[in-house]
Amino acid sequence: MDHRCLVLSGRLLDGQDPTAVHARMAAAFGMEMAGFRERVFSRAPLIIRRGLDADTAQAQVAQLRGMGVEADAWPDGDRLVWLRRDNQVRGPLPEEALGCYAEAGDQWCHDGGQTWFNWEPAPAGPEPPPLPMQASASVHPVPEAGESADDAAAALSETPPAEPVLPPPLPAAAAARPVKKSLSLAAVFAAVLGVAALHWHVLSPFALLVALCALVYLFPRPTLRGRAIAVAAVAVSALALVLWMQRPATTPVVQQPYVPRPLKPLQAGGPGAAATAQCMAQTATPKNDEDRFLLTGERLLTGRAQRKGDTYVAEAAVAVDQQCQPSALQLYVFRNGVFIGTVLDKAAGMASNRLTNFDLVDDQHLRVTLAQCTDQPASCAATSVRQFAVMPGGGGWTLGEMK
Repeated sequence: MDHRCLVLSGRLLDGQDPTAVHARMAAAFGMEMAGFRERVFSRAPLIIRRGLDADTAQAQVAQLRGMGVEADAWPDGDRLVWLRRDNQVRGPLPEEALGCYAEAGDQWCHDGGQTWFNWEPAPAGPEPPPLPMQASASVHPVPEAGESADDAAAALSETPPAEPVLPPPLPAAAAARPVKKSLSLAAVFAAVLGVAALHWHVLSPFALLVALCALVYLFPRPTLRGRAIAVAAVAVSALALVLWMQRPATTPVVQQPYVPRPLKPLQAGGPGAAATAQCMAQTATPKNDEDRFLLTGERLLTGRAQRKGDTYVAEAAVAVDQQCQPSALQLYVFRNGVFIGTVLDKAAGMASNRLTNFDLVDDQHLRVTLAQCTDQPASCAATSVRQFAVMPGGGGWTLGEMK
């Protein structure tokens, strides 16, 4: 037997008042107004009756239309579908009726299925002819011209339904499980590349570009996760770029042959060894083995010294005046506790070329500031900076000036 199902679309006919239509429908279904709207109209389009013969289905379609709502009769088959519109599940519907009730932006799934599909309208073509409107007055009365809509509602309510009036429950998969968004691989790759750029700063420009592209790619795609990861990748890559731009500039080192400079005895301004011994008694207290090595070479320690890593630089006087005040200064460099040489080819005198300051930047770079003085010792305005490097050579560690 050819069975039909009754589908309520949820749309009103032209010129109908929604409140009045809902009141008539709720009375016909024997339900409260609020419950009818929540359980029936908010889930339309949906099947409200199944297993009807063709005449009965067409008669009830005519009665519902007489109340002011749009309703249709469809073949009652086993293939049903559900609609999801505005994050609300509607239905069920016959699968062949999907094209009549789905709207742009809707999603649908088969009854009992797990996968939702985006609905796309079929290509425009000739419209099918309308279903024949047949009425069986002997089974269900159709409202006549003089009959009111309320009388038709009462007649519909008196008709014993073939099945319960309430719509079927929502599918378990659609009601319980939200749609899971997938994680963007572009955001993950950008984050990994940003972390790598923190170790190898030369990768930072490329990492920052990839992170920005991933963020732009994710912005118009709400179905993908990973925006927070992409933002973190941008921040990490930008930090790596800043660190790379602030790296110290490398200056080429001029390879110079190692010239040994043996320690010479202290040149004292007074006569003989007595003056030397007197000046040595006034030297600064040695702090380590390197200072004690300089004292054995009769150097007068000034107390200024710096250590960075395995490199140690100490300042000492190579000549003093009659009052045991330094008249010429030199810098002595040690590597791993071994003396490797002096920085200046000629000791800096206090009267002409004064050694004002020195800075051991790291364990292989030394910056020395010299002041050019005139006849008056107080006039030492012009200064010059020379840079030296501690580098491995053929016979061990050596000193070389950076040009």
